[in-house]
Amino acid sequence: MNTRVIKVNPLDPEGRLIEKAAHILGNGGVIGYPTETVYGLGADAYNEDALKRLFKIKGRETGKAISILIGSMDMLDEVAARIPPVAMGLIRGHWPGPLTIIFEASKACPPILTGDSGKIGVRISPHPIARKLLEAFKKPITSTSANLSGMPSLSDPNEVYSVFRGRIDLILDVGKMQGEGEGVSTVIDVTVSPPRVLREGVVKIEAEVEGKGRRGKRARGWRFEGGGGRQNVKVQNPNDK
Repeated sequence: MNTRVIKVNPLDPEGRLIEKAAHILGNGGVIGYPTETVYGLGADAYNEDALKRLFKIKGRETGKAISILIGSMDMLDEVAARIPPVAMGLIRGHWPGPLTIIFEASKACPPILTGDSGKIGVRISPHPIARKLLEAFKKPITSTSANLSGMPSLSDPNEVYSVFRGRIDLILDVGKMQGEGEGVSTVIDVTVSPPRVLREGVVKIEAEVEGKGRRGKRARGWRFEGGGGRQNVKVQNPNDK
Protein backbone atom coordinates (compact mmCIF):
# COMPACT_ATOMS: atom_id res chain seq x y z
CA MET A 1 0.00 0.00 0.00
CA ASN A 2 1.17 3.50 -0.84
CA THR A 3 0.51 5.94 2.00
CA ARG A 4 -0.14 9.34 0.49
CA VAL A 5 0.73 12.53 2.38
CA ILE A 6 -1.23 15.68 1.54
CA LYS A 7 -0.21 19.04 2.97
CA VAL A 8 -3.25 20.99 4.11
CA ASN A 9 -3.70 24.56 5.32
CA PRO A 10 -4.79 24.02 8.96
CA LEU A 11 -6.83 27.23 9.08
CA ASP A 12 -8.45 27.09 5.65
CA PRO A 13 -8.37 23.53 4.28
CA GLU A 14 -9.18 23.09 0.59
CA GLY A 15 -12.53 21.43 0.09
CA ARG A 16 -11.28 19.03 -2.59
CA LEU A 17 -8.61 17.65 -0.25
CA ILE A 18 -11.12 17.12 2.54
CA GLU A 19 -13.50 15.44 0.08
CA LYS A 20 -10.69 13.09 -0.97
CA ALA A 21 -10.12 12.08 2.64
CA ALA A 22 -13.86 11.59 3.16
CA HIS A 23 -13.99 9.42 0.02
CA ILE A 24 -11.22 7.20 1.43
CA LEU A 25 -13.11 6.85 4.70
CA GLY A 26 -16.26 5.93 2.80
CA ASN A 27 -14.38 3.12 1.07
CA GLY A 28 -13.24 1.60 4.36
CA GLY A 29 -9.89 3.35 4.46
CA VAL A 30 -7.87 4.61 7.42
CA ILE A 31 -6.34 8.07 7.51
CA GLY A 32 -4.11 10.12 9.77
CA TYR A 33 -5.47 13.57 10.61
CA PRO A 34 -4.78 16.40 13.08
CA THR A 35 -6.86 17.22 16.13
CA GLU A 36 -6.44 19.88 18.80
CA THR A 37 -4.25 17.52 20.83
CA VAL A 38 -2.30 15.06 18.64
CA TYR A 39 -2.63 13.31 15.27
CA GLY A 40 -5.40 10.73 15.20
CA LEU A 41 -6.26 7.70 13.10
CA GLY A 42 -9.64 7.98 11.45
CA ALA A 43 -11.93 5.25 10.17
CA ASP A 44 -15.67 5.03 9.58
CA ALA A 45 -17.09 4.41 13.06
CA TYR A 46 -19.97 2.35 11.61
CA ASN A 47 -17.83 0.13 9.33
CA GLU A 48 -16.83 -3.03 11.22
CA ASP A 49 -14.31 -4.11 8.56
CA ALA A 50 -12.60 -0.70 8.73
CA LEU A 51 -12.56 -0.91 12.53
CA LYS A 52 -10.99 -4.38 12.45
CA ARG A 53 -8.34 -3.03 10.11
CA LEU A 54 -7.70 -0.12 12.47
CA PHE A 55 -7.19 -2.48 15.41
CA LYS A 56 -4.73 -4.51 13.35
CA ILE A 57 -2.82 -1.40 12.24
CA LYS A 58 -2.40 -0.21 15.82
CA GLY A 59 -1.72 -3.67 17.26
CA ARG A 60 -4.57 -3.00 19.65
CA GLU A 61 -6.31 -5.76 21.56
CA THR A 62 -9.97 -6.32 20.80
CA GLY A 63 -12.00 -5.59 23.89
CA LYS A 64 -10.45 -2.13 24.21
CA ALA A 65 -12.92 0.57 23.24
CA ILE A 66 -12.10 3.31 20.73
CA SER A 67 -13.60 6.78 21.11
CA ILE A 68 -15.06 8.76 18.25
CA LEU A 69 -15.36 12.29 16.90
CA ILE A 70 -18.71 13.72 15.91
CA GLY A 71 -19.50 16.88 14.01
CA SER A 72 -22.83 17.87 15.52
CA MET A 73 -25.37 17.22 18.24
CA ASP A 74 -27.43 15.33 15.67
CA MET A 75 -24.59 12.82 15.45
CA LEU A 76 -24.56 12.57 19.23
CA ASP A 77 -28.23 11.59 19.11
CA GLU A 78 -27.25 8.79 16.70
CA VAL A 79 -24.49 7.26 18.85
CA ALA A 80 -25.72 7.89 22.41
CA ALA A 81 -28.68 5.95 23.76
CA ARG A 82 -29.21 8.57 26.48
CA ILE A 83 -27.82 12.04 27.19
CA PRO A 84 -28.08 12.79 30.93
CA PRO A 85 -28.46 16.40 32.10
CA VAL A 86 -24.96 16.44 33.64
CA ALA A 87 -23.54 15.70 30.19
CA MET A 88 -25.24 18.76 28.73
CA GLY A 89 -23.44 20.95 31.26
CA LEU A 90 -20.09 19.44 30.27
CA ILE A 91 -20.92 19.82 26.58
CA ARG A 92 -21.86 23.49 26.96
CA GLY A 93 -18.67 24.19 28.90
CA HIS A 94 -16.12 22.15 26.95
CA TRP A 95 -17.26 21.23 23.44
CA PRO A 96 -15.73 21.70 20.99
CA GLY A 97 -12.62 20.73 22.93
CA PRO A 98 -10.43 17.97 24.40
CA LEU A 99 -13.08 16.38 26.61
CA THR A 100 -14.23 12.84 25.80
CA ILE A 101 -17.58 12.01 27.38
CA ILE A 102 -18.61 8.38 27.76
CA PHE A 103 -22.29 7.68 27.10
CA GLU A 104 -24.43 4.59 26.91
CA ALA A 105 -23.97 3.48 23.30
CA SER A 106 -26.85 3.25 20.87
CA LYS A 107 -27.39 0.23 18.63
CA ALA A 108 -25.71 2.15 15.82
CA CYS A 109 -22.31 1.58 17.48
CA PRO A 110 -20.62 -1.72 16.53
CA PRO A 111 -19.55 -3.85 19.55
CA ILE A 112 -15.89 -3.71 18.42
CA LEU A 113 -16.05 0.08 18.78
CA THR A 114 -17.35 -0.08 22.34
CA GLY A 115 -15.17 -3.00 23.43
CA ASP A 116 -18.43 -4.85 24.20
CA SER A 117 -18.90 -2.39 27.08
CA GLY A 118 -22.16 -0.90 25.85
CA LYS A 119 -20.53 2.52 26.20
CA ILE A 120 -19.10 4.96 23.69
CA GLY A 121 -16.61 7.81 24.18
CA VAL A 122 -17.47 10.93 22.18
CA ARG A 123 -16.14 14.42 21.61
CA ILE A 124 -16.27 17.30 19.16
CA SER A 125 -12.90 18.64 18.04
CA PRO A 126 -12.37 22.37 17.47
CA HIS A 127 -9.62 21.71 14.89
CA PRO A 128 -10.68 23.05 11.47
CA ILE A 129 -9.46 19.93 9.64
CA ALA A 130 -11.39 17.56 11.89
CA ARG A 131 -14.50 19.74 11.70
CA LYS A 132 -14.39 19.98 7.90
CA LEU A 133 -13.72 16.25 7.60
CA LEU A 134 -16.77 15.37 9.65
CA GLU A 135 -18.87 17.89 7.75
CA ALA A 136 -17.87 16.22 4.47
CA PHE A 137 -18.13 12.61 5.67
CA LYS A 138 -21.41 13.14 7.55
CA LYS A 139 -20.74 10.22 9.92
CA PRO A 140 -18.66 9.78 13.09
CA ILE A 141 -15.02 8.77 12.73
CA THR A 142 -12.62 7.15 15.16
CA SER A 143 -10.39 9.44 17.22
CA THR A 144 -7.80 6.99 18.51
CA SER A 145 -4.31 8.52 18.71
CA ALA A 146 -1.90 7.92 15.83
CA ASN A 147 0.37 5.51 17.65
CA LEU A 148 1.06 1.83 18.00
CA SER A 149 -0.70 0.39 21.04
CA GLY A 150 1.25 1.20 24.19
CA MET A 151 3.51 3.75 22.47
CA PRO A 152 3.46 7.57 22.81
CA SER A 153 0.98 9.61 20.78
CA LEU A 154 2.44 11.48 17.80
CA SER A 155 2.21 15.21 17.03
CA ASP A 156 4.65 15.22 14.08
CA PRO A 157 3.31 14.08 10.68
CA ASN A 158 6.76 12.82 9.70
CA GLU A 159 6.65 10.46 12.67
CA VAL A 160 3.12 9.39 11.73
CA TYR A 161 4.39 8.57 8.24
CA SER A 162 7.42 6.72 9.58
CA VAL A 163 5.31 4.53 11.86
CA PHE A 164 2.33 3.92 9.56
CA ARG A 165 3.87 4.02 6.09
CA GLY A 166 2.27 1.29 4.01
CA ARG A 167 -0.38 0.67 6.69
CA ILE A 168 -2.75 3.60 6.29
CA ASP A 169 -4.11 5.23 3.15
CA LEU A 170 -3.59 8.93 3.72
CA ILE A 171 -2.12 11.51 6.08
CA LEU A 172 -3.48 15.05 6.22
CA ASP A 173 -0.30 16.97 7.04
CA VAL A 174 -0.61 20.35 8.78
CA GLY A 175 2.95 20.24 10.09
CA LYS A 176 4.23 19.56 13.56
CA MET A 177 1.81 20.71 16.20
CA GLN A 178 2.94 23.59 18.39
CA GLY A 179 1.19 24.02 21.72
CA GLU A 180 -2.17 22.53 20.71
CA GLY A 181 -0.50 19.13 20.28
CA GLU A 182 0.37 18.91 23.96
CA GLY A 183 -1.51 16.51 26.18
CA VAL A 184 -4.49 14.22 25.67
CA SER A 185 -8.22 14.61 26.07
CA THR A 186 -9.78 14.24 29.49
CA VAL A 187 -12.17 11.27 29.71
CA ILE A 188 -15.27 11.29 31.93
CA ASP A 189 -17.96 8.63 32.26
CA VAL A 190 -21.47 10.07 32.67
CA THR A 191 -23.19 6.66 32.66
CA VAL A 192 -22.53 6.45 36.40
CA SER A 193 -23.67 8.74 39.20
CA PRO A 194 -21.69 10.72 40.13
CA PRO A 195 -19.74 11.02 36.86
CA ARG A 196 -16.30 9.45 37.07
CA VAL A 197 -13.07 10.82 35.60
CA LEU A 198 -11.28 7.92 33.89
CA ARG A 199 -8.32 9.89 32.55
CA GLU A 200 -6.95 13.29 33.47
CA GLY A 201 -6.05 15.36 30.42
CA VAL A 202 -6.05 18.89 29.03
CA VAL A 203 -9.44 19.79 30.53
CA LYS A 204 -9.14 19.81 34.32
CA ILE A 205 -12.09 18.21 36.10
CA GLU A 206 -11.85 18.06 39.86
CA ALA A 207 -13.67 15.31 41.72
CA GLU A 208 -14.41 16.39 45.32
CA VAL A 209 -14.51 13.25 47.44
CA GLU A 210 -16.57 13.13 50.57
CA GLY A 211 -15.02 10.91 53.18
CA LYS A 212 -12.10 8.67 52.27
CA GLY A 213 -11.13 8.88 48.60
CA ARG A 214 -10.64 5.75 46.55
CA ARG A 215 -9.80 4.87 42.98
CA GLY A 216 -12.91 4.41 40.84
CA LYS A 217 -13.70 1.07 39.24
CA ARG A 218 -12.68 0.91 35.60
CA ALA A 219 -15.50 0.62 33.07
CA ARG A 220 -15.39 -2.60 31.08
CA GLY A 221 -13.66 -1.96 27.78
CA TRP A 222 -12.27 1.42 28.88
CA ARG A 223 -8.63 1.03 29.92
CA PHE A 224 -8.07 4.32 31.74
CA GLU A 225 -7.23 5.11 35.33
CA GLY A 226 -10.37 5.51 37.41
CA GLY A 227 -11.33 8.70 39.15
CA GLY A 228 -12.49 8.95 42.75
CA GLY A 229 -15.99 7.99 43.89
CA ARG A 230 -17.85 11.02 45.28
CA GLN A 231 -20.97 13.16 45.49
CA ASN A 232 -20.22 16.01 43.04
CA VAL A 233 -18.03 16.72 40.05
CA LYS A 234 -16.63 20.21 39.70
CA VAL A 235 -15.61 21.34 36.22
CA GLN A 236 -12.76 23.82 35.89
CA ASN A 237 -12.13 25.67 32.64
CA PRO A 238 -8.56 24.88 31.47
CA ASN A 239 -8.04 28.59 30.73
CA ASP A 240 -8.73 29.53 34.33
CA LYS A 241 -5.52 30.01 36.29
